[in-house]
Amino acid sequence: MVLLSAVRCPLSAATLAIVLTIVFRYFAVALLLSLAASGEQVPEYELKAEFLSRFATFIEWPPNGEARAFTIGVIGHNPFNGYLDRIASRRIKNRPVTIRYISDLAQIDGCDIVFISGSEKSRLQTILAHTESRPILTVADSNGFAAAGVLINFYTTADTVRFEINEAAVEKSGLKVSSKLFKLAKVIEARP
Repeated sequence: MVLLSAVRCPLSAATLAIVLTIVFRYFAVALLLSLAASGEQVPEYELKAEFLSRFATFIEWPPNGEARAFTIGVIGHNPFNGYLDRIASRRIKNRPVTIRYISDLAQIDGCDIVFISGSEKSRLQTILAHTESRPILTVADSNGFAAAGVLINFYTTADTVRFEINEAAVEKSGLKVSSKLFKLAKVIEARP
């Protein structure tokens, strides 16, 4: 600690805080990914819950919702086994986090991220009609959901969780997604 205080830093305290926050976030994502890649057993939905919170690092929402909590909604069967509740103790985008279990589509309003469970396959188009062209990050983990219009969809190959992004749906949503996230994803086209 003494060594750090003796070194002069040309960065302002605010800039240094931002740099350290970014470095910490990238480190956390890298750690999770390396644990998964090294064979350490990370429960699938714990990893997916982490991804949900970390996606926000690479996405910019329009500035109209900063006064409220960052809200993650879950539609349908909740596969997260309490892992999302751990996320609720954090801050995302410098906002407190709320988890909302959605039973009525009107409850989607005010959500920043909505996870759509595979149990909602029969209602998927209705759900997407409610979120289309709105700054809501829709995420799922069911085959074909990204092609149907979900913005990000998880898939598994060789016991590794990966994700695909529907670029056209992202463009319609008004969210600004970092090119870094696109580089990590499989980019897919929507069905006509």
